[in-house]
Amino acid sequence: MQPSISILKQSEVLEITRQSATTLWRQVKAGTFTPPIQIGTKATGYIKDEVNTVLSARSIGMPERELKALVKRLVAQRKERASRLLETIAA
Repeated sequence: MQPSISILKQSEVLEITRQSATTLWRQVKAGTFTPPIQIGTKATGYIKDEVNTVLSARSIGMPERELKALVKRLVAQRKERASRLLETIAA
């Protein structure tokens, strides 16, 4: 059984981070915040564990270069989990 994934709406992420939507989007574009996932035709959301990981890294003062590497690893792990799940379903 796959672990459940908690999804946060953008408004929830903005409330948690106390920043504007523009600032959040700039961070996503810069690679210092994980990008949202598509959860419907017109809806996106952020994976809660990824948001918490990025915020924890920021709380200890992780340099931007390392933060970008962390975000890349989180996105790669997201893709690996999805691929494994699809392989399991197809088998």
